[in-house]
Amino acid sequence: MQYFFDGDNNLYGYGTEEREDGFTLPSKIRQMGAIEDGLKIYMEDYVYTYLYQYGKSAGGTEKLAALVGQHLVIDDQETLVICGAIQGKSAKEEGGSLRFGDETWEYIGSQMEKYFKGMTLVGWVHCQPGFGSLLMARDEEFHRAYFQERWQVLFVVDCLDKMDSFYIYQKESGGLQQAKGYFLYYEKNEEMQEYMLDHHVGKRKEAETAKPEPAAEEGERKRRRPTPEERIDAAQEIRRVLQKRAKAAEAAQKSRYTMLAAVSGMLCLVCVCMGFGFMKGLERLQSVENRLAAVQTSYTALAEDIEGVKSQAVFSAMALVTEDKESEETKKDETEEVRTHIVEEGETLGYISRKYYGDNSGVERIMEANGIEDANKIICGQELRIP
Repeated sequence: MQYFFDGDNNLYGYGTEEREDGFTLPSKIRQMGAIEDGLKIYMEDYVYTYLYQYGKSAGGTEKLAALVGQHLVIDDQETLVICGAIQGKSAKEEGGSLRFGDETWEYIGSQMEKYFKGMTLVGWVHCQPGFGSLLMARDEEFHRAYFQERWQVLFVVDCLDKMDSFYIYQKESGGLQQAKGYFLYYEKNEEMQEYMLDHHVGKRKEAETAKPEPAAEEGERKRRRPTPEERIDAAQEIRRVLQKRAKAAEAAQKSRYTMLAAVSGMLCLVCVCMGFGFMKGLERLQSVENRLAAVQTSYTALAEDIEGVKSQAVFSAMALVTEDKESEETKKDETEEVRTHIVEEGETLGYISRKYYGDNSGVERIMEANGIEDANKIICGQELRIP
């Protein structure tokens, strides 16, 4: 099989692979999302298109549908081929959610017998406009109760936000998990085309219903089934309308992107201007810091000079005090009277001290001034210096 990428990077494949039992894989496919190991899901394009039309009809209310197709094992690969969708008419609300009722099951069975003979019920669809493609707990409960085959799937569609997801059984836990991707395939699907023509949900049918028709023409229209050419033309018209809507949506998306780019450019320009202002502010702040550093340096030098002057002044004052003290002592020594005493018989140093000082406090001074070591060793006639 050969592959190429189209403009929006979606993978397409061309070619055929035929099995020994006669089944042929789809010849043209488009990959939606990522494909992982496990169940591979192929959905025919008419089915996909019809489900989005069906979801938008009747004011975009909540709807259910059934999926029909084949479950196959191809080269040990489990494969699900979905080639039909049936409206879930007469669905009933249970616990705040729509569910298939008995009338719904009977209707699905009758439509399979009429349009999709030989096919199998492979899953169901929940259209929930405006609620995204998230799995609801009640949907999982319903699926586990009525779609118990491991290959039966749930397809959740939000036609307003254009979101959809398949949910499949997990191998380990048995719960439902979101499939990362699937394939859309394109080939002749007369069964689905016929069902779409008989159950049209677009605006054309509403217009035709509103327009009165002659009774004869209406009876003839009911009696005559569409020819294959008419079915193909109708399907092509449906696809043309969808492509036109897709292009309009793409143009609107581009317009939004252009506006977003312009706003982003303006924001970038504002950020650049703010950046320049911030840089100027940094330069001014750096200048202030440099000036503060210079002032700090000057203040430190001035403080050191003042400290040196103070130290010198203190040293000079101390020197003056010392000189004054020495001068006073010198003057005291110079002015102090030098006295002498001749020791007479019977005198002691204590007697001499009391004579000159009034008490015995001068004994040591007299001994020091005369070099006497023992106060009891003075002799008669000895000359003593009295300080």
